[in-house]
Amino acid sequence: MKLSRLFLLAVMGLGLIACTENDLVEGGDSNGAQNEDTTYVGFTIDFSKTQTRATTETGTAAEQKINKAYVILAASGNISQIAETPKGTSNNKYVLQTTPGPHDFYVVVNPTTEPTVGTSIDAYFNTGVAIGVDEFANTTPNSESFLMASVKKETFDIADGVTEEEALAGTDATANNFTINVERVAAKVTMTCNNLTLSSGNNNAAGGEISKTTFNLMGGATMAYRMAQSTIVEIPNNAWTYTVKNVAVATTGDHTGATPAYCLENIHAANSYKQKNTTYLTLQTTFKPTNVVDCADDVKPLKTNTLAAGAPFYVVQTGSLAGNYLMKTDLENYQKLAGNTGKLPAGVESISAEYEEGVCWFGPIWINETEETSDQSTTVTTSPVVRNTWYNLKITGITLPGEPSEPQIDPEQPLTPPTDVAITLTVQPWNFIDRPIELQ
Repeated sequence: MKLSRLFLLAVMGLGLIACTENDLVEGGDSNGAQNEDTTYVGFTIDFSKTQTRATTETGTAAEQKINKAYVILAASGNISQIAETPKGTSNNKYVLQTTPGPHDFYVVVNPTTEPTVGTSIDAYFNTGVAIGVDEFANTTPNSESFLMASVKKETFDIADGVTEEEALAGTDATANNFTINVERVAAKVTMTCNNLTLSSGNNNAAGGEISKTTFNLMGGATMAYRMAQSTIVEIPNNAWTYTVKNVAVATTGDHTGATPAYCLENIHAANSYKQKNTTYLTLQTTFKPTNVVDCADDVKPLKTNTLAAGAPFYVVQTGSLAGNYLMKTDLENYQKLAGNTGKLPAGVESISAEYEEGVCWFGPIWINETEETSDQSTTVTTSPVVRNTWYNLKITGITLPGEPSEPQIDPEQPLTPPTDVAITLTVQPWNFIDRPIELQ
């Protein structure tokens, strides 16, 4: 994203002051002269150079709206000064006065808990805290707010002798102008499917048509750090109960137009991922089979399904027609005939539970699974969800019919390969990476 566009999207230039062991200087003397051994420094915030792994994907105006930004400088491990009011009226740059030398800087954007002078840097940035959706991803019109923070602690060597006017007008380090990269605390998840007519992968039926396809985001974390951590440390008292229900799957195949779900990042040590602490999706779709069992004709056992989408059905589990679909209405009419009470038609020995309203379920789908293959077997070992990353799961095929009810996790079990949906995973730190995954 170009810097000019960031300014159009209200990305603010920030000027600030900082110190290490030196005392902060609040300003000049009563006549406005610059005190000896003081200097001015200015900062801008940038979305374009976050620690990403692919080509930048532009965020929406809501996703990068800055309502309030705090540039924080630290001394002896504590917040010693906060810049939050613009001083440059023409360029919206924040400029304050400090002593020359190396100083540590942080930024937090749109927090509900504002930083305060004297608070420990560790307490504010390096301690896991409860963060609600109203803070990490508020998309309510006129109240949009995404919590953001600097990518890491920034240490800059502040030059001596820079005046306020030079800092306001400057663009590089010689004028004490620096850039701090910020990233969103939230991750973003979308699903796309550009083919609503999909072949069945588990029987001889000639496929069918899916509709009303939605996903549920499950097992989202409730706590996170305001700033990303360089080492993975588990957050005490974290829970994985955050959910987003009934998110529409985009049928155009265009991820940029898909309805997003947002969640906090969810990262563990490699051997710590279990089903109870890993964020995942469940997918549901209404399925209309093309060919179904012809209960009235033993010679021609399959017929074209003429019922509307949403009609309930069963899957034939055993018998010569195993794997085919049996419409509930057809079975009920067959069993009403004399002598057929409680019977199943020819070629059908047992059937599945009812697929109510034609709804098929798939999952769990681990959002960013990493597979480990050995001895011709594959095990999912991790499925990290990383902040400021856009995960688009593109459905490329469905092994129908899935399950008649929403899949449930086994909390204490490690991750296992998801079943029934083939997807291509594209990971975007508002970026884009293609990684094909075939789920069996």
